Parts: sequence; C-alpha cells; structure tokens
Amino acid sequence: MLIRANGGLFTRRSHWSGAARLLLLLAVLAFAAPAKALVVIIRVPADYPTISEALAAAPDGAIIEIAGGTYNESLVIDRPVSLRRAGGEVLIAPSADEPVIAVMDTASVAIQGLTIVGGQYGIFVTRSQDVAIQDNFISGSRLVGIKVRLGAADILNNTVFHAQPPYGMGIHVTNTTQWPQSRIEGNLVFGNPRSGIYTNMTGMIEIVDNVVTDNGQHGIAVTEMSHADVFSNFVVDNTDAGIQLLDMSMAHICDNIVSDTHGLSEAPQIRRGNGIIVDYHSEATLAGNQIQDSAQHGISVLFGSTVFLHENTIESSAAQSVFVDESEALEGSGCASDE
Repeated sequence: MLIRANGGLFTRRSHWSGAARLLLLLAVLAFAAPAKALVVIIRVPADYPTISEALAAAPDGAIIEIAGGTYNESLVIDRPVSLRRAGGEVLIAPSADEPVIAVMDTASVAIQGLTIVGGQYGIFVTRSQDVAIQDNFISGSRLVGIKVRLGAADILNNTVFHAQPPYGMGIHVTNTTQWPQSRIEGNLVFGNPRSGIYTNMTGMIEIVDNVVTDNGQHGIAVTEMSHADVFSNFVVDNTDAGIQLLDMSMAHICDNIVSDTHGLSEAPQIRRGNGIIVDYHSEATLAGNQIQDSAQHGISVLFGSTVFLHENTIESSAAQSVFVDESEALEGSGCASDE
C-alpha cells in the first residue's frame, strides 16, 4: 500500500483487511499537513478534439493546453479554468458574429498565447473577475478586440489591431464601478477605426506602458465618470486626441509620450487634433508628459474642467501649447509616482 502525505511516501506491506487499510490511511491523512490540490491538465486535441469539448469536461482549476492549429469555434468559459497555447500558433477563428471567447459569471480565468480573429468581440468578459488576458494576438473584431463589461480583468501584453470598420475599437472597459480594479498594461493597440483604449463608467483603472498608435479616433479615452491612472504610455499618430478625459471623469495623466495627433475626423473643430484634452467638468493632474506635433493644441482644457499642470513638455503644436476656455489650469505638484 502506498500513502503519500505531507510530501513523504510511506510503504507498508501487510495482510490487513481493506477496511483496516482504509482506517490507517484516514488516520495518517488526518494528522498530515494539507496536501496541494492536484492540477488537471487537459490537452486539445490529444484528450478532446475541440476546445469546447475540453471546456465542457474541465473541472474547476483545470488547465487546457491547446496544440497548434486552427479552431473554428466560439467558446464560453463559465468556471475557473486556464486556456493556453501548448506549441505552434493556436488560431481561433469562428464564422459566427458572437464573441470568440466569452468569460461569464465566474472568476480565476486565464487566457494566454492565443491568436483570435473575427467575431463580434475577440474576448468578452462579463460578470466575472480575476481574469488574466495575456500575450494574445487579437484582430478583425467587428466591435471590440477585448471588452470588459460588469467585471474586472488584467489585460497584459496583448496585440490588439485592425478591428473592422466602421465601429471597431481595440480595448473597451465599461460599467465596472462595483467591481475590483482592472489593469491595461503593456499592450500594443493599433490600426483600429475608432479608439485604441476606451473606458466609460469605470471605477479605478490603470492604463500603463501601452503603445497605442494609428487609431481612427482617440488613442486613449477615459470618459463618463471614470477614474484612471494613465502612466507612461506611448501614444502616437491617432486622430481627435492622443489622450482624452471627458464627462466628469478624473485621472492622473503622467509621463506619457503623445505625438502626431491628427485633426481629420468629423468631431467638432474644438475637439480635433489635441494632444491631451480634458473636457466637460473633468479633473486631471497632467505631469511629466511629452507632447509634440499636435494638429491643434498640445493640451486643451474645456467646459468647466480643472487641470493641475507640472513639468509637461509641449512642442510644435499647430495652435497653442495650452488652451484653456473658462476652465481652470493650476500649478500642480506632480503625480504620486513622481514624488
């Protein structure tokens, strides 16, 4: 009889009855330190031919490892599991106009290393938290590459690009005021018809160290009473605004590089081509930003907003470096990360 308890392996040979052996096993386990839970690894296609079948069979905490290949599936994750690439490119490209991967009513989910093409959304998270979306390539979404609604996620080191016109966005986080903080960090977001990164009605969200370029509207937009830290992003070659703060939102916007903001959209003239715009009763600390080559103003402060300015560098704006209507622009002391 083999008994593994507390990291040790005990071997006992006897002629005891099965009942006696069971009693001995229970006694040993009762006094042993808790053992680590076993992690179930399910392999596709070795164990199940499709990812959907693997998800249906997976217990909580399982890891589903997916071999390289093309999978024409739309997936729903409704329990704590991980999806990850096991080797080669894993391309998930369904034809249906629905989320390619939907995470619903769960927690502790990880999605890593996949190539996701098409769908209404590439990855859609709702009523879920502790979701990690990392190292994926997501393109061709009809509406949004990664969308989080009524939930929380860490969105890390993904490449999100070329959503479909006319409505496609890169990353959208919305309606999260009653959920834990989300984080958008280290992503490359480019070539989307509308905004690269967009939030509305969020609780605190971190938008850090992303490269956001060549998007048809804003590079980064924080709107509708959202709260955000927008730090150390490289925001270049976007339209309307490099970074926008709008509609009674609050943010620390610090140490970003914002360059080559165009004014080619159909937005009102006052909102076109600003490097950073703080608009409609919003409040921001702007510190340590480098802003250059804006088609209109480097920094624009509009409609009852308040900004605290500290050591921003503004070069080559077509209009004013800093434009303030009847709003307030005050001397600030920098962001917490600068102190």
